[in-house]
Amino acid sequence: MDEGSYARNRRRVVEEMRVLVTGNSGLLGSHLVDRLLEEGHQVFGMSKTIRNLNTKIVNAKVDLRDIDKTARIIAKIEPEIVFHLAANAAEGKSMFSPIDITTNGINTFYNVLVPSIRAGKLKRFVFTSSIAVYGSIHVPFREADLPLPQDLYGINKLSVEQALRVMSKVHGFEYTVVRPHNVTGPRQNMSDPYRNVVTLFMNELLKGNAYSIYGNGEMRRCFSYVKDVVDIIYRCGFENVSGMTFNVGSDKDYSINELSDMIQEVSGIRIKPNYLPDRVQEVHTAIADHTLVKKVFGYIDTPLRQAIEETWASCKAQGPQEYTYTDLEIPSNLAPSNWKR
Repeated sequence: MDEGSYARNRRRVVEEMRVLVTGNSGLLGSHLVDRLLEEGHQVFGMSKTIRNLNTKIVNAKVDLRDIDKTARIIAKIEPEIVFHLAANAAEGKSMFSPIDITTNGINTFYNVLVPSIRAGKLKRFVFTSSIAVYGSIHVPFREADLPLPQDLYGINKLSVEQALRVMSKVHGFEYTVVRPHNVTGPRQNMSDPYRNVVTLFMNELLKGNAYSIYGNGEMRRCFSYVKDVVDIIYRCGFENVSGMTFNVGSDKDYSINELSDMIQEVSGIRIKPNYLPDRVQEVHTAIADHTLVKKVFGYIDTPLRQAIEETWASCKAQGPQEYTYTDLEIPSNLAPSNWKR
């Protein structure tokens, strides 16, 4: 067994904790809940949607921007560990709906953190950030680099990271920051027209439609399998990594054209994509360095082909989904044409 496999499979004895997971209906959150239950923790979830809910935990349906309702629920939970994953991760949309992106990022963070501190039992707060904080600096992105985000989503994530460092010092709780990227796998939302490139492509193929690729399709990304990322997020809640920040994800980069070819190969459906103009402020090459996470934890990097096969099987089982569009706060001709109803 190699070092990464050993780190993934070894079991640690951890006392049972009262754990809160925000965004527990999402891709990462739902798989994290499963892992927490496997490890014997008492788990509570807070999410504004009801997708992927595990009925073995206490689920609260709430928009975390509702400060009073959120505070009342957390006061009853009295969490010891908080995994804060809730966010609207629509990077490209953030320049056209900045209020929605910011209130779903910064406001929800404070609305969860403050009552968690007041409840008096908070030991550690694990924040799921993003490599969007780096912007277009040199690659590969390293945790020690000076972040220069170039979209409002990345700016919001960086703001929360900085606030968390300060608040932890003042109020005496531990924290860990995780910066994942381009996570995919079973349970990914197919109905969001603004993000999740893998399931966007798959949803259109299930409908018999051509999907859209921005620019020439040569922008490069590393795609990470959900269970690999969740393993690290879980362990950040319990292992001796307080105050640390980790890039988490795959090392292997692909162009969007290469991703498109692989999805069509796995699905067996061949439809020529549409090519649209580049999205504004989009990072062309996003590749992170994972030396630190491998050194501290070890990391299993599931091959993209396997991740695509499992995701396609999940999408086929659901069937094609209708998209949930929302009005842009700043209507603009700069917004991609396929965002418009």
